[in-house]
Amino acid sequence: METVLSASPRKVSDADRGIGQLVRNARRRIGMTLDDLAKKLGLSYQQVHKYENGTNRISAGTLAAIANILVVPIEELFPADALLGNDSSEEGSELEQMRNEIHRIVRLIDDPKKLEAIVTILKTV
Repeated sequence: METVLSASPRKVSDADRGIGQLVRNARRRIGMTLDDLAKKLGLSYQQVHKYENGTNRISAGTLAAIANILVVPIEELFPADALLGNDSSEEGSELEQMRNEIHRIVRLIDDPKKLEAIVTILKTV
């Protein structure tokens, strides 16, 4: 079996730095400060800053918590295609961003009738 990504438990990789950048982008997109994210995670500002800069690696559990706090699908913070070196066209990337944004918005809706209306609209497209 071939190893696709190898990582040392002590060394930060380009993938780790990329994930940190994606976390920063998602946080900024919703207007959350680094301090607010740190407080919600129960971590120091400095620790989250190190995650975003790629100085420290983010554990899977912490990444899942960040995705929940930022209300984004975890895939948006860990794009497997980009990390595995698969090229995607600009159009495909743009489509994926739009899909992620729709997913984020829908996750914020608590009213079942509104969700039902959205499902109906999407089925007609």
